Amino acid sequence: SKGAITGKKSTEEQLAQRLAVQARITPQPEVHIRGDLMTEYYQVGRVVEIAQKAGILKIGFITKAPPGSFVRK
Repeated sequence: SKGAITGKKSTEEQLAQRLAVQARITPQPEVHIRGDLMTEYYQVGRVVEIAQKAGILKIGFITKAPPGSFVRK
C-alpha cells in the first residue's frame, strides 16, 4: 500500500521519522501493526508508542496471519 513500511528493518529513530512523514499526509493513513509468532508483546507496545509520538492518530492491529505463513496448533 502507499507509504507502507512493511518488512523493512528499522531503528526506532528511523521508524519514528518514517511515521512522522506519514502523519503529515492529509488524510492521514491508518497504521496497521502485525507481529509474528516470535514478536514479544512489549515490542508491539513500543511501536504503538513511537507511532503516537510521531503524531499518528489511527493505529490498528492485524491479528490474522498473512497467507502462506506457518501457524502452530
